[in-house]
Amino acid sequence: MDAIDLAIVDLASRQKGLVTRVQAIGLGLSRERIENRLRAGRWVRMGRGVYRLAGSPETWEQRALAGCFAGPAGACASHLTAAALAGLGVSPPPVPHLTVERDRSARSPLAVVHRALLSPEDRVILRGVPATSVPRTLVDCASLLGPNRLQRLVDEAVHRRLALPHQVDRVWDAVRTAPGRPGEGRLRAALEPWQGPILPGSPPEARLRRQLVQWGFPEPDLQIRVRDETGTVIGRIDVGWCGRLVGIEYDSDAFHGPSRWASDEARHHAIEQLGWRLLRADKVDLRPGHPRLRDALERAWRSTSAA
Repeated sequence: MDAIDLAIVDLASRQKGLVTRVQAIGLGLSRERIENRLRAGRWVRMGRGVYRLAGSPETWEQRALAGCFAGPAGACASHLTAAALAGLGVSPPPVPHLTVERDRSARSPLAVVHRALLSPEDRVILRGVPATSVPRTLVDCASLLGPNRLQRLVDEAVHRRLALPHQVDRVWDAVRTAPGRPGEGRLRAALEPWQGPILPGSPPEARLRRQLVQWGFPEPDLQIRVRDETGTVIGRIDVGWCGRLVGIEYDSDAFHGPSRWASDEARHHAIEQLGWRLLRADKVDLRPGHPRLRDALERAWRSTSAA
């Protein structure tokens, strides 16, 4: 292996096993030697001017990067592909989604191509792939996803502070061409739980809050600090109604696993000693057709009176 091949292998190792024709020529490889490598099966043509070194792992991230390389200058992964690159809990689509500038061609055999104006702030690198930023990705996905899938995407992004509501609002204002752009209502509704004075502690807690309102209960208080007679905070209730002294604790695996059971029970008991009725909720209670929490809450509601 000569120096040129070594340089190409080194470059491809940083590009998910890919090299472009322009890059190879820039490193000193002739067009004839490129064709020889393709005929010998040492390189595999991914698209126009984009090659995969034989033996390199074939991944969805590689397909996304190949689409960017084969597209017009400035092409970047977007929509659900960018959401998957950001780790927002969605599966990457079988065919990558890309966004290119409005004056560029939207034709590509490697990707679904969208045309839009992208600001410098809209562009990032995720897992080594040029991609849209998380706030821009949420705006783009609003026109593709239904309310439930979009809500989960927003919950994950905001909970992990990959995007804040004011950042998403700023992107939306920049891309909106007229009121009523597809997805605006869904996106506003998905952001709303995160824009109050107290942020939900987790995505499931945000979904729990929405479920309570849909069941007809008043808007709950969030992250309630409970104090004893001396004013010392003895615990925090995820959601509840201070006027009724009824609260709900969301038992997530991450924060209420076996190692926390003893301390959780002690805190639970101390809060109930102050007159609170505490109910438990978990991910099963957020699924359709599971009335346990709703029934328990209705019983607790009937047994209390507003302060």
